[in-house]
Amino acid sequence: MAPNNNNKYDKIYTVTSVTHLIPIKLDLAELNYTHWSTLFTTHCAGFDVLKFIDGTSTSEEQASEEWSKADSVVRSWIFLTISEPLLERLLNSQPKTAHEAWEFLAKVFQDNKRAKIVELTAELKALDIRNQTVEEYFRKLDSLAALL
Repeated sequence: MAPNNNNKYDKIYTVTSVTHLIPIKLDLAELNYTHWSTLFTTHCAGFDVLKFIDGTSTSEEQASEEWSKADSVVRSWIFLTISEPLLERLLNSQPKTAHEAWEFLAKVFQDNKRAKIVELTAELKALDIRNQTVEEYFRKLDSLAALL
């Protein structure tokens, strides 16, 4: 799409590859939602389109063709920066806006008990006594075991 001088979202049409700007693919197996969402929201803030994912766009804005086109671009950024299994799940949910897509992914990660178990298990496996006292190490070990 060619930028239009009257469009306040012109800047987003200059992005040729969002994957260079957001190099992390969101993936359930990696449990990288926090890192991915931080990069994604930072990217959106820089392009002044954060409201498309945080849901703060007004209904008046959403009624415009300009908003709809920009929302499609932001939604495509989401599609391009997630793993194939997540993309399939997201596309099956048929999000109509970038905000709906964003909320779907947040719910998948925030409500996913399995993901939390995998995360805690990985932390438990990576636990190392190196610069901890024996008491600190076992306290951390006990804490992780209790959470599991």
